[in-house]
Amino acid sequence: MITLLTIVTLVLALAIVAAVAWHLIGIYVALKRAGNHLEALAGGLTAIRDHTLPLNGKMDAINAGLAALLPPLGGTATSLGNIAAALKRG
Repeated sequence: MITLLTIVTLVLALAIVAAVAWHLIGIYVALKRAGNHLEALAGGLTAIRDHTLPLNGKMDAINAGLAALLPPLGGTATSLGNIAAALKRG
């Protein structure tokens, strides 16, 4: 009887260890895949940084040009609003 209980205990312990090992291997595989995806993402972000680096000096000029366009465009919007109101009145 003790031999049977010992065998059952060992089988159950082995089953538990095998189940835990199986899940740990699954976790390892998932983390490895996530690491590979993060490496690819980091490479892509580095490429974006490198390709957009020349734009840094030009953004100030672009913003200054757009700021200079703002008042004339605001006047144009006002004029178009007045024209639309006049056309509605007939």
